[in-house]
Amino acid sequence: MQQKIAAYVPPGGYPGADLDIGVAVAVGATIGVVMLLVALINPKERWWSSTAWRFRNPDAVEPSDAAYTASRMGWVVSALAVFALTGGLVAFVHHQAAEQRKEAQEFDLVPARGDGGADMFKAATITQKILQLSFEESREPRTLAGQVATSVEPGATVTFPAKPEFVALTLADGKSFCLNLPTAAPVKAPGPFDPVVAVPGPC
Repeated sequence: MQQKIAAYVPPGGYPGADLDIGVAVAVGATIGVVMLLVALINPKERWWSSTAWRFRNPDAVEPSDAAYTASRMGWVVSALAVFALTGGLVAFVHHQAAEQRKEAQEFDLVPARGDGGADMFKAATITQKILQLSFEESREPRTLAGQVATSVEPGATVTFPAKPEFVALTLADGKSFCLNLPTAAPVKAPGPFDPVVAVPGPC
C-alpha cells in the first residue's frame, strides 16, 4: 500500500515565512547606524546649520546645553531601539522557523534523517523541489514531477492514475508514495523549512 504524503505549501505560509529577513536586518541596521551618526554630530553645530536660519535673532532662541544633550541622547536611544526591534524581529522569525520544523516532525510530514524516515524525507524533498521549480517556471507541478523525481533520486518513477488528481512516486528502493499535487503552480516558492502540509485530495 502506498504511503501518503501531503504535497502543498500554504499560500499564506507561517508568520514571517514571506519576509526576507536579510533585507529587514539590512534596513534596520542602516537606520540605526544613521541615527548613531546623527548623534555623533555636534548638536549645536547641527542646530546652527539647519535651524538657526529660520529666526531673525537665533541667539535668543538657541536651545540650552541641556537641550542639546537631551537631543543627542534621544538619537542614541532611538538607534538602540531600532537595533533592539531588528533583533527581536530576527528572533521571532527564527522562533517561527523552529516551531515549523518541530510541527513538521511531530506530524511526520518531513521526518528527520535519523528517525528511520529516510524514504519519507526523500519524498518530501522531491515534493518541495517540484513545487519550487513549478513556482519558478509557472508550470503545473504534475508536468514537472517525473523530471524532478529522477534528478533528485535516480531510478525513481512517477506514474499518473486514470484520474490524474495525484501522482504516484516510486523511489529507487521500491517505496511508493501518493502525492496530492496542486493543479497550478503555488503562489509562493517553498522555503527551506516550509513543511508540506495536507490538502484535500484523493490520496
